[in-house]
Amino acid sequence: MKVITEMDLRDIFRKEPFETFTVRFPEKLTPAAFQFLTDRKIKIIEMMDNAENIQKKQVPATVIKEPEKGFVLMDSGEVVLQKPEAYTHLRGKRLIPKNDKRIKFRGELDSLEASFINTIVEVQCSGYKELVEDLSNLFEYVKKIMRAEVLNETLEFIDFKGWSNEDVREYSHYPDKYFGVKHFTPDPKYGKIMAVINLLRTQVRRAETVGVDAFYDEDKRVVDREDIIVAMNRLSSLIYIIMCQYLGGIYKL
Repeated sequence: MKVITEMDLRDIFRKEPFETFTVRFPEKLTPAAFQFLTDRKIKIIEMMDNAENIQKKQVPATVIKEPEKGFVLMDSGEVVLQKPEAYTHLRGKRLIPKNDKRIKFRGELDSLEASFINTIVEVQCSGYKELVEDLSNLFEYVKKIMRAEVLNETLEFIDFKGWSNEDVREYSHYPDKYFGVKHFTPDPKYGKIMAVINLLRTQVRRAETVGVDAFYDEDKRVVDREDIIVAMNRLSSLIYIIMCQYLGGIYKL
């Protein structure tokens, strides 16, 4: 049985876009390949051995389904009883290689959570309780980002001091207007607390670029999970705002 993957379809589509795609029995589409076609409203034509038996409609039976026992490898459609060491769970019984871009993004979020914990512990020792609360708020949101990606749930905008998306952009663009601090370049002279928070900011930026790499659709030139990418962008802005507030003396001991 030949298995048609999403990568196969992307290569074909990139060379010459198409509006219909024929699957000839016993060929099968991987779930990702089927999603690729449905997202672009491409009609699936299933052709049996008898050339006259053609159904010009989407045929769910063409898609490899999750097995009752074992796992399905998303890159090939193969069903296995034991999870290969080089694979991990995407969702449910669907496995993808551990070097898949989505898994790399989850790894970045995992590292980011660890960095938040380390930073919060560092700041706790300084006695800035309100600063710890603000960082803890952001830390909880990172966990929500992870959950939204793993469970394929919609991610709500962060609830931080009641600020809207527009508020975050405004405050980060004009810190001198709202916090009495002009845009600055990170420097050792600002001390250890600023150093660890700035490191956290850079790790958010890095995770954002890995996320874009994971969700970017080259054909549509958009990201599939814009909610997550927007969240990562605003998260780095919020950390920058926190740095401005710290420099501006807003956080008190």
